[in-house]
Amino acid sequence: MGGNNADFCSGAPGPRPITGVASPGTTVDATIDDVNGGYCGVEINTPGIWWWVNGTGEVIRASSCHQKTQIKTKISVFTGSCGNLRCVTGDSRPDYECSILDRNEEGAWGTLATAIDFPTFKGQHYFILVQQETLADAGTVWMNYRHPELPSNDNCIDAVGPVPRDKTIVDATTEDGSVSFVDAGYCGALDLYPGSWFQVFGTGGKVTVGACSEFNVDGFYFSVYDGANCDELECIGGVYEQVYDEELCLFGPGFLSRKKTTFTFDTRDRNRYYIMVHYAYTGVEKPTSPFRFFVDDGQNGMAGSGGLPSIEYKPKPISSDSDNGNVNSGADSKTARGSVMLASLFFFVLWS
Repeated sequence: MGGNNADFCSGAPGPRPITGVASPGTTVDATIDDVNGGYCGVEINTPGIWWWVNGTGEVIRASSCHQKTQIKTKISVFTGSCGNLRCVTGDSRPDYECSILDRNEEGAWGTLATAIDFPTFKGQHYFILVQQETLADAGTVWMNYRHPELPSNDNCIDAVGPVPRDKTIVDATTEDGSVSFVDAGYCGALDLYPGSWFQVFGTGGKVTVGACSEFNVDGFYFSVYDGANCDELECIGGVYEQVYDEELCLFGPGFLSRKKTTFTFDTRDRNRYYIMVHYAYTGVEKPTSPFRFFVDDGQNGMAGSGGLPSIEYKPKPISSDSDNGNVNSGADSKTARGSVMLASLFFFVLWS
């Protein structure tokens, strides 16, 4: 590879800092690696180059987001040693936080950047193989590493709720989130962008969920499921609507008005519904952002047999300072994460 030892695991530059600082490499004249039987999350069948990092005990995100990155890539992560590599994970998903755009012909959001999250053990070595996506497309790649601030309700199992049904605003975010995959699929929505999860109890009538964001001009998708838990989800159909709502969707000191997207569906009394909220097809700078989520049962939270008085809603910032483990507080949407504490002891009394 013209003297570039990054073509081989043993020559991988590192340890790279986990600070978002990028370093370059090139797949020009690189070779295809014979490792792990040709598969680690993605097929290992195109030329690739290597980096390595020390584990921190936290999730690390490796990304090719940089203005000088020239090609799409796929990434595999290994641990162990170069003589005995063990696959951790691999993927070729876009870096949804990368605002360096490569729009498609329809003008929708796109990016050359690839990103992957992987859990780490402190002090353990992790080797990152970055391959060009196709045999024909070699070029320069700049890789960076950081700790993502994952939303607290990034996965179904961590769904916030039960959310009050009286249009109480729940501040949330999809920033730094991941694309969720469940057996039931995306329920008719396009599986494009990261989502955040909520749960609400049915009333026996219609329930409307809604969302809006200062940074979203194209609306949201709601993947709604009926299920006792995240392993038993059934898709629920409903009706979308987009309207302006100056009560719920005014933002900032300039009172910027954004349309709210709503989804109305039929429910069974006291059934549990899981809702994944994610951007609709969009052409904005990036398809993730803070947003507001709310639920309306048409009776100010009192519909059904488990009404508003049984649910107490209280915002609870839980983003941790990675240096000292302290909990951050304040109104900043990036640190507060829209997490909630729902003291619902009385609610469960109603169920007993």
